[in-house]
Amino acid sequence: MLSLSLISFLLLQIFSINCLSFDDMEDSFFEIKIDRDDPNKLFKEFEDFIVKYKRVYKDEIEKKFRYEQYVRTHNRVQKLNEKVEKLGHDTKYGINKFSDRTKDEINSLFSKYGPSNTSNVPMLDLNNLRVKREVEHLPKSFNLRNKKVGGRYVIGPVKNQGNCSCCWAFAATALAEVALSVHMKKLIVRLSESLYVEHSIFQTLSDQEVCDCAAPHGPGCSGALPTDGLEYIKNTGLATDTEYPYNENRSLVAGRCDAHNHDRELNPYTLVYGGIDPFNAEHLITRALFNQNVPVAVAFRTSQTFAYYKEGILELQDCLESEENHWHSGIIVGYGKTINSKGREVEYWDFKNSWDNDWGDSGYARIVRSQDWCNIESYGVGAYIPEE
Repeated sequence: MLSLSLISFLLLQIFSINCLSFDDMEDSFFEIKIDRDDPNKLFKEFEDFIVKYKRVYKDEIEKKFRYEQYVRTHNRVQKLNEKVEKLGHDTKYGINKFSDRTKDEINSLFSKYGPSNTSNVPMLDLNNLRVKREVEHLPKSFNLRNKKVGGRYVIGPVKNQGNCSCCWAFAATALAEVALSVHMKKLIVRLSESLYVEHSIFQTLSDQEVCDCAAPHGPGCSGALPTDGLEYIKNTGLATDTEYPYNENRSLVAGRCDAHNHDRELNPYTLVYGGIDPFNAEHLITRALFNQNVPVAVAFRTSQTFAYYKEGILELQDCLESEENHWHSGIIVGYGKTINSKGREVEYWDFKNSWDNDWGDSGYARIVRSQDWCNIESYGVGAYIPEE
C-alpha cells in the first residue's frame, strides 16, 4: 500500500501536469520504475536526503516542489548512468546536495562569461624557470595532492563557493596559494629555520577579495575568468582568507571591494602568470605540475549534468550539446592513466573543484585528458613567483 504522504505527492503532480512542458514531462517522476517490494522507497530516500543535507523548507508547498526536483534528478542520474555504461565509460553520477535544485538554480553556479578574447593574455614561458629537477621525460602519473613543501601539503583543503558563481576567483586564488607556498619554501630555507617553521603554516588566500575586486563585467557572483583574478592578484597582491573572509552573498552586487583595508600576504607585482598554449597543452600542463609543483587553472564549458558527478573519469561531452553558454573553473592538480572496467586505457586530469568536499570524489573529479574535454585544455593558465 502507498502511504498517504506519497499519495498526496502523486495527486499534486496529476493536478499540475497541465503546467508541464513536454521536456519537463520527459523527466517527470511518472517514468520511474517503481520497486514493487518497496513502492515508498524513493520518498523515503528524499526524507533521508532532507536529514543528510539539513534542508529546511518554508512550507509543505515548497517541500512538494523540491521533491519534484529530486525525482527529476533521480531520473536524469539513472539515464546518465545507463548512457555512459553503453558508451563504455566508468563515470558514475549520483544523488548529491544539488538534487533538489532546479535546472536554473544549478546553472546559476556557473559563470555567464566564457573566454571571448585571450589575445591579451601573455603565454606562460616555462623555459625561463630554473628548477633543480627539470625532467623532460615526465612520469606516467603525478599528483600535487601528495606533494609536501615545507612539511605541509602544497594543495590545501577543498573550499566552497556556495551559491555565488565565483568559481573563477577560487581557481585564481588556489593557483596563487600554491605558487606562494612553493616560493616561501625556497625563500625561507635561504634565511633561517625559525622563519621556515613560522611560515610553513601560512593561511590560505582570500577568494572573497578576488571575487569582490577583480570581476570586469559587474558583480563577482555573475562570473568571470581565472585570468581576470590572476591579473588582479599580479597588480594588487592578496590578503589572507582570515583577513578578508568569504561570504557567498557579498558579491551579488558590485562595488564591494575592500582590499585597501586589509594587509597583503602576497605582495603586488610578485606573481607571474600566463596562458598555456592550447596546441601543446598536455605537455605544458604536465610539465608545470611536475617540474614547477604548481597547478594549472582552467575554464571549460559545462552543463547541468556536471553537478551530478560522483566518481570515475568524465568522458561524456554533453556540454557541446547544451544551448546555454555556461562556463566553470577550477585547477588541475594531477594527471594519470588507468585501465577501466572495459579494459580500455584512459588518461585523465585530476581536477579540484570549489563545491566543498561533499561533491564528487571528496571535492575532486577525474576528467579525460588529451581530448580537450569541453575545452578544458584550450584556456589553461599557469603562474609562479620568480626566485629573487
